[in-house]
Amino acid sequence: MTLITIEQQIIEWEATVNERLFQRRLARIWIFGLIPLLVTGIVAGNILIDFSRPGNGRAALNYSLSIPLIISLFGAPPSWWTARNNLHTAQLRLRQKQALREAMQPRASDAGRQTSEAFRSYREAIPALLDDYRRGAEKYRTRHNWFQIAVIVGSILTSVATTAAAEQGFWSWLAVALSSVVSVSAGIISYFKFRERSMNLQQTADSVDQEIQAFTLGIRRYKNLNADQAAAEFAEEIERIKEEQRKKELQLEQPPEAQQQASGSNGTVQS
Repeated sequence: MTLITIEQQIIEWEATVNERLFQRRLARIWIFGLIPLLVTGIVAGNILIDFSRPGNGRAALNYSLSIPLIISLFGAPPSWWTARNNLHTAQLRLRQKQALREAMQPRASDAGRQTSEAFRSYREAIPALLDDYRRGAEKYRTRHNWFQIAVIVGSILTSVATTAAAEQGFWSWLAVALSSVVSVSAGIISYFKFRERSMNLQQTADSVDQEIQAFTLGIRRYKNLNADQAAAEFAEEIERIKEEQRKKELQLEQPPEAQQQASGSNGTVQS
């Protein structure tokens, strides 16, 4: 098996891992989003709707919401468990392929580039850096999704509770509590910028991965370089990517006014 074949398999398994992650997110939304929404619809419908008038059937409402609720209760947990197991299997295969690539790279390096021991140590530390970026991106993406779900579901439930607040005092307090949850979640999303942090880390991880593949295969900027030149070029590019990521993190820590001033100054310099 050649190194190029392993690289192609790694790309395929990375796509599979992303697909399994998406399936697991859908299963989580099914469990923690749809099921509570159906339960709330049944409870709110039986409390708010006047079934004494003709045409308003309690049974029709309960059946129409209870059937998807029952299907969700029996279908969502197995779907989440299956997606979780498939994700772990895909991640394991991906790590195996990456380990195989790492085992073959020194042989390819000795045959083609004769890299120094210092650079080899630096090169061996890059996969750990890449994993850190990817784990950070997944962590911030998960946090953003959870708070975003809280905002969406909380907004819907707040509307229902506000409608019922005119009739019962409990619903008015519930509306206040749900509104507070929505406001706090929206504030956390806005302040901590989980989505932006996740995107920056994912872009940095992709850039590092592309640079590793280009260096390993001897393409792009490394096509016509000897061993020492390619090693120096690779280290410089990785350090440039890391520095760019640090600048992005510092920019996210700044208040919006400072970010606008920085953007304006960059535009002035470029013009």
